[in-house]
Amino acid sequence: MLKVKVVFFASLKERIGQSEYLAEIALPLSIGDLKHLLASQLNQGSALLEKGIQSSIDFEFARDADMVPETVKEVAFFPPVTGG
Repeated sequence: MLKVKVVFFASLKERIGQSEYLAEIALPLSIGDLKHLLASQLNQGSALLEKGIQSSIDFEFARDADMVPETVKEVAFFPPVTGG
C-alpha cells in the first residue's frame, strides 16, 4: 500500500470538512478510481463525484483517466474555477 497526501481546496474543503487526508492506495489506480475510493471513505466524500471536479497530481493537471504514478507525493482536488 502506498500513502498519498490528498488535498482539498475551496468549497470541497468546506463540504468534506478537512483540507488534507492521508490515503492508503494500491496501484494501479486512476484519478477517477481514487475519487470513488475517497467518496466511500470520507464523510461527504461524494462531493468528489460531482461534475466538473478538477484534480492534479504533484501540481500537474490530471484527468480522471490518468493513472496515479508510483512516485506520487500529492493529489489535489478542487471545484471548477470560474473567472470574473
